[in-house]
Amino acid sequence: MKAITVEDALNKRKFTPFELVLDNARVIPVKHPECVMFNQAKTVAIVADGEHLHMVDLDHVASLVMPDKLGSAR
Repeated sequence: MKAITVEDALNKRKFTPFELVLDNARVIPVKHPECVMFNQAKTVAIVADGEHLHMVDLDHVASLVMPDKLGSAR
């Protein structure tokens, strides 16, 4: 996935939490736009999730899942 796709979700006028689904089926929640930063080349994202930091190679992000109207992510 390209960084611009993630940036578009982060920069929506009214931010909506979303999940990054990796190609190994691992799911990383993004609860706030300030919880994500990119390396200079924008090939890796660092996602803060509570006390945990996830280093995500964007080539391994299979999809970006937005919650439905009921608040369920799937």
